[in-house]
Order: sequence, then structure tokens, then C-alpha cells
Amino acid sequence: MTKIIQLKYGNTKCYLLKGTKKNLLIDTDWAGTLPKFFQELGRKKLKVQDIDYLLITHYHPDHMGLATDLMNLGISLVVLDCQIAYIHQSDYIFQKENNPDFQPINDKHIHKLNLADSRHFLSECGISGTILSSPGHSVDSISLVLDSGEAFVGDLYPQEQVPLYNNKILSHSWKKLISHGATFIYFAHYANEKVI
Repeated sequence: MTKIIQLKYGNTKCYLLKGTKKNLLIDTDWAGTLPKFFQELGRKKLKVQDIDYLLITHYHPDHMGLATDLMNLGISLVVLDCQIAYIHQSDYIFQKENNPDFQPINDKHIHKLNLADSRHFLSECGISGTILSSPGHSVDSISLVLDSGEAFVGDLYPQEQVPLYNNKILSHSWKKLISHGATFIYFAHYANEKVI
């Protein structure tokens, strides 16, 4: 069974999935939070060498800010085919705020993955699950659903909010999560909750 460790060292809840073969980090926080990231790892009795892969649920600045820092430390960034066109969408935000800690992602060093191959990739980590495209918050949003029912959805709006948006894309993403067996949702900012 996959062990789930929550890491929170800023505004975004990140999750480390410990597989039987490899470990996968879901999301990071803003650029400039690397020292806090190391402190959080220390609190959880982890080290950066314990992380093999980084998966980003969507490329907003509070989810991808440390991507290049972590790549430089030997962690492989996994980018789904539905996300490739969006990995630089936050560059202008960091440049506008003149953030000296931000480094754009080097496209040549990413691990590209097709959604259709996600189950195989996860199984090679010793994690049973699949990765889905789940737009609704952003076009490039993805969710990881474990076969045991836990789902990591980033900033997808909670299920009880779906009727407020009257958005077919958002509704479809939730139907897809449920059809893939999601029973408990891990959010980046909302309180984690059971599927209604």
C-alpha cells in the first residue's frame, strides 16, 4: 500500500507518495521556499534523496515554483502530454514580480508521459493508480487516483461547489474521478474530504 505524507511549508499542501520502488512528490510551493521545503522534509524525517519524481497538478506559480530547484537536485519532473503547452504559463508572473529565486523549467530535461501510459509509469514506482486529465480549475489540471480510492486533485473545486459554477468541464472531471474509484480527496488548499 502507498504511504501518503503531507508536506506543508507555505500556502500549498504537497504530498509525497511512497511507493514500494520509487517515491513521487505531488506539487511544490512558490519559488523561494526551498529552505522551508528542506525544513519540512527534516520535520518528517525525510531527505531530498528520498524523492524520485515530481508531478505538478497544474502549472500555477504556487504549485510549480520549486520545479527547477528540485530538478537540479536530481528529482525528475514528470509532465503529462496534456500539460506540455502550459509548463511556462507562470514564468511571466515570477518575472513580473522580479522573483530572483525563480528559474524557468528546462524543457529538454523533463520526463514526458502520455496519460495512457500513466498506470504503467506508476506501477514502475510501486504505486497502484492512474493519472487523469481533470480540467475545471485550469486547462492543464491533472489528478492522480490511487486504486485504494485516494485522489490528489490540486486546486480542483470541491464537489459541493460544482453546482455553483454550472461548468460542464468541471462536472465531467468530477464524474471521471468518481468513475475511477475516487473516495477520498486530497486538496492543495481546501480541507481534505470524502467523496459525497
